[in-house]
Amino acid sequence: MRRGRRAGFTLIEAAIAIALLALVVVKVGMLVKMRTDTAAHENTALVVDDQARRVLEQISYAVMGASRDRLIPDPESPIYSSELRYEVSLGVQNGEVVWGDAQWIGLDKTADQVAWRERPDEPDERRVVWCKAVRPYLEGEQMNGVDDNGNGLIDEKGLVFTLTGSRVTVRLTLERKSETGEIVTRTVETMVTCRN
Repeated sequence: MRRGRRAGFTLIEAAIAIALLALVVVKVGMLVKMRTDTAAHENTALVVDDQARRVLEQISYAVMGASRDRLIPDPESPIYSSELRYEVSLGVQNGEVVWGDAQWIGLDKTADQVAWRERPDEPDERRVVWCKAVRPYLEGEQMNGVDDNGNGLIDEKGLVFTLTGSRVTVRLTLERKSETGEIVTRTVETMVTCRN
């Protein structure tokens, strides 16, 4: 008696098919995760870049209205400072320049915050934190007594002011971890001329 052929897969064929299907599912999962990680990193990079530019713009507008003669300290390049105290002219009254309250921009006590203060160190001081992601040192710089990033400054902090004549150069480096744990670093720089 002849046996009829059975339809269907053998156990080995089914195991191979399941293994191939599992391989495809794993590859698709890895691709989706990679895309998600890339999107998270890019999103963090955009947020950090936007924040760095916004803070640099706030600093620029504040310093632009200051008088060069009223900037303290006076960090002529290549000397730098991580804070700047200044006064803004409110106008002229009876032939005399009227100065506004002293203002201060710099790294706050925690050294990872850029803050603005009006009437600094006074009992009625006003303080606003502009950002909380400042890197301890500018991008590429390390605490070693050498100019690691080639900008002419040695061991500079994450926020730096340098003066050349009536121009103030402001450099800022922000750093934040993305959702994937990668460090995203952005450095921005501008030069502002004191108008008063």
